[in-house]
Amino acid sequence: MPDSTATLTRGAVHRSGRGGWSWFARRYGAILPMAPGMLFLVVMSIYPTIYSLVISLFRWNLSDPTRMRFGGWHNFGLLLTDVTFWNAVGVTFKFVLIAVSLELILGLAIALLFFQRFPGDRFLRALLILPMVVAPVVVGLLSRYMLNVQFGIITFLTEALGLGRIDFFGEPNLALGTLIVIDIWQWTPFMFLIMLAALQGVPEDIIEAAKVDGARPVRIFFDHILHLIRYPVAVAVALRLIDAFRVYDIIFMTTRGGPIDVTQTLSWQIYDAGFKSLDIGYAAAYSWLMLIIVVATVTLVLRLLLNEQASR
Repeated sequence: MPDSTATLTRGAVHRSGRGGWSWFARRYGAILPMAPGMLFLVVMSIYPTIYSLVISLFRWNLSDPTRMRFGGWHNFGLLLTDVTFWNAVGVTFKFVLIAVSLELILGLAIALLFFQRFPGDRFLRALLILPMVVAPVVVGLLSRYMLNVQFGIITFLTEALGLGRIDFFGEPNLALGTLIVIDIWQWTPFMFLIMLAALQGVPEDIIEAAKVDGARPVRIFFDHILHLIRYPVAVAVALRLIDAFRVYDIIFMTTRGGPIDVTQTLSWQIYDAGFKSLDIGYAAAYSWLMLIIVVATVTLVLRLLLNEQASR
């Protein structure tokens, strides 16, 4: 009899607590510690994203902030017929594809060099990653002074070599290439670190078996190693593509979009529309079109990389 009474009492307590705090804690207790982070994400990321999409549908210039008119897809249609937009798309793709491709090739080549231990490799590895830890604004400022046509150290070297003074940022044929070289100098170490970590994760028995079969180092790399590191390569390329698309710092510190419009990327055009022309709706539409371009490009490149590697 006492046992049955205790059982009924526990059942009653369980049923009474089913709709109370104990039931809520049992069901949602695992996600409660994440609530502050989720709230921060909503406030700082999701809400601004939705708000920018709403603003892109309005014709709103901060020169007259009280005049805000709904325009629908007017801003997007205006952009798609704007010559400067398509010029910015072309400049951005040229910058991104050349810079990221060369960074991948150089990063992989340097990683293969450091894959074999040699005296002083740790010290050289530390020197190699220094550009990556410097803020892009600082890199842009250093580049502006080093490449200054009047007193830059690079100008001194070109004069010593008999090439004369070269205006790297003022010549239309050199400005974009100079920015690409600066970006390669700063971000090749990022590729190098990921490639080196990926190479160190390759099982040694596979390499040894290939050597026993008489395969040459080049064949080992293309037939075995490259296939095994395809996912780290894809991740590195995706991260660098996203970051390269939004390049702004070095342009602001060096060319300011010039000369003419040869270095006006999508990010610079968004800055120009939003902070110079104060056309917030137009800048928001610019941002959303850029987002679509970035997502489409990264998706296409990842499919090409992974499918090509999987077919080997």
